[in-house]
Amino acid sequence: ITHFLAFSPNLNQAQSYSPHLGARLITGRPSTKLNNDTDETRRSILSQTLLSTSLLIPSFANAASVPVQRAVGSGEKRCREEGNCLETFELDGAVGWNWGGTERCDASDPNCGPDGRVREEPLVGKPVPDLGSFEITHVIDLTLNIGSGSNAYIETLKMGLYGNNCPGLVNEMVDMCGKGGLVTSKNLLLGAPVRIGGYGALTYIKPDERLEFGVASQKVAYAKSIRKAKAPDEFVPQPRPSGERLELARSEPSARQHDAAGLISVPKEGIGYGTFLSGSDDEAYSNAFQITAAAAPDMDKAGRKVIGQLLDAKSMDALARLAGCPTRKLLPTQTGGSPLFKMTVDESVVIAKSDLAPTE
Repeated sequence: ITHFLAFSPNLNQAQSYSPHLGARLITGRPSTKLNNDTDETRRSILSQTLLSTSLLIPSFANAASVPVQRAVGSGEKRCREEGNCLETFELDGAVGWNWGGTERCDASDPNCGPDGRVREEPLVGKPVPDLGSFEITHVIDLTLNIGSGSNAYIETLKMGLYGNNCPGLVNEMVDMCGKGGLVTSKNLLLGAPVRIGGYGALTYIKPDERLEFGVASQKVAYAKSIRKAKAPDEFVPQPRPSGERLELARSEPSARQHDAAGLISVPKEGIGYGTFLSGSDDEAYSNAFQITAAAAPDMDKAGRKVIGQLLDAKSMDALARLAGCPTRKLLPTQTGGSPLFKMTVDESVVIAKSDLAPTE
C-alpha cells in the first residue's frame, strides 16, 4: 500500500497520506450541497479525488471484467457491458459500488435476486433428489423466519436423513435439530446444549449453489434462552465432538456424491468441524451443515459427507428462493456471503420415520 485516502464526512475534502514520504496532500473543492438523488455529483467528487492519486488506478485495471452481484445505476451498467468503466470515469461501476441504489430491489422480496433486480418470474425448484435405495430414518421440519416486521415471511424445509448409511453423523444432526440439543460435555451446570431450533440461522449463501446453517454464537444463543442481554461470564460453550464420537464421524463415508440440488451435507469430520478459522468453541457450530442448491463436485473433493436430502417439491422451491437471495459482500468479486436480511430458524422438529418416500 503506497497511499491512503481519507474522505471528510461531507465529501468536500480528501486527504492523501503516503506512509513512505510522510507527506499529506489535501485536495478540496468548493462546498457543494449534495442531494441523495444526484449520482453525478457524487461520481464527480470520487473521480477528481482518485485521479489525484494515480497509484490507486492500476488496482482497478481488470475490474470491468469482473462480474458484479449488486445492482448499479444505468451509467455503471452500460460501462460494464462495454468494458470501459475506467475510460469513461465510471469508477463506481468499475469497483461495483452503487451510489443511488434506485434500481436495487427490496431484499425482503422473494423475487429479489442476488444481482439486486426483481426477477421476471418466480424461481422454481429443481427436482427432488432421487431416493434410490436409501431409506429415510428421520424427518426434520426446519421452519425459517425470513426478514422482520410486516415484511417477514416463513419458509419450511422438509429434510430426510439416511440413518442406516451414516448413523453416527445422523445422530449428531438429530441431536442438534431436536428439542434436547447437541451435548458434547457432561458439565451442563455452566453450559447448555446446542440447538438450532429457535437459536440457529441461515448463516451463509453462495448464490444458486449452497446454503449454510448453524448457531453463530453459543453465548448469544444462551443469553436469548434466559432472556438476558448477555450470557454470564462463567458460561462454558459446548466443545467440538472428540474421542470415540469424533472417530466414528471420521470413519463414516458419505452416503452419496454431491451430484444434485437438495442434498444435506456435513463437514468431513462431522458437525462442529465446518471451519478451522476460529478455534473458539463458542463459534464451533456456526457452520453445522449445508444444503446444495446445485450439483457440487467441489464438496466431494473437500471430503464433505451427504447424510440426507430434501423430501418434497415445496422444499425444493423454497431452496431455490433462498439460494437466490441477495447477500452481503465486502468485495465486488465476492461470490457469496451472509444473507442481506435476517433468516432465523424459528423451529426445528424431528420425527423418526422408517418408510417415508419423497412426495411431489
